[in-house]
Amino acid sequence: METSTLINLSINDYAFYWSLPELIGIENGFYEDENLKIKVNNVTPVGKVKSKSQMYIDLQKKNLSDFYHAAEYVSLSRVAESEDSKIVCYSPWNEYAINGSFGLYVGPNFSNPKQLANKKIAVEASTGSYYTTIEDLEKYFPVDDSNFLKLGDPHERLLSTLNEETSASSLLGIYCEFAVSLGLNKLMESTRRKGTLMISRNDLETDHIKSFIRATNKSIHYINDHPDDIRDFYINKIQFIINKFSLEQQKIINQNISDISIPSWEPWQKYPEDAFNEIYSWMSQRNLINPSINYSDIVNSSIFS
Repeated sequence: METSTLINLSINDYAFYWSLPELIGIENGFYEDENLKIKVNNVTPVGKVKSKSQMYIDLQKKNLSDFYHAAEYVSLSRVAESEDSKIVCYSPWNEYAINGSFGLYVGPNFSNPKQLANKKIAVEASTGSYYTTIEDLEKYFPVDDSNFLKLGDPHERLLSTLNEETSASSLLGIYCEFAVSLGLNKLMESTRRKGTLMISRNDLETDHIKSFIRATNKSIHYINDHPDDIRDFYINKIQFIINKFSLEQQKIINQNISDISIPSWEPWQKYPEDAFNEIYSWMSQRNLINPSINYSDIVNSSIFS
């Protein structure tokens, strides 16, 4: 019998939804079907994380995270800074996916994005919320780094606005639904139409990467076709996050828990070079990335050849 290939995954329980296809794939044996053995490493922060990008770069250096995925902007910047990883595939934007849910949430005193000029906005440095907020707000006023209060995972950003420490929070996924339940308003939906990228350790064998992508896509099709079948699993994972709120806030969230939506996914596919060029140009113009890299430097395009 052929020996299974060990794959290490890192899961942050505050952002488990990014890894939902992998979690459901493990539950349903899709990776076993590809002769892959998945080891899940819990990397949920227990304290303040200075840089989420450095955290994931370090996880790959330590062989704790063979694959992970993130928003396009931050994926480019992370891989550009790492000698250990490359982008291997792309899940396009879709309205009902995690990458389609970014928005800015505010209290009742705000009705126009221009009102956020010179106000504090909760984002997380070196993640999608940072880049997305710049892109969304720069059409209304010159965005300066002083506009931002850089916090960690999304529950911290949401709590900062609920506690009036910030005027707005950049949120996504279930945190958007929590925000509305707790009385915040969606000031603006992000205009970004960027996808999600998968990053792998660059010393993995091509066949193993292909096997991992096949199994994950099988899980994506299962989630999209049977969202009600995973609802209990999804809501159970949410409870860890809900417990970070006050008892009164927990009560309100739990009253609306049955209405929580299950995100869909687009299957993983080749990352188009024109998509890279568009976002890389945007980042370069704002001095947000090294101006001397190209597609082949950070993308393993052989996976789909």
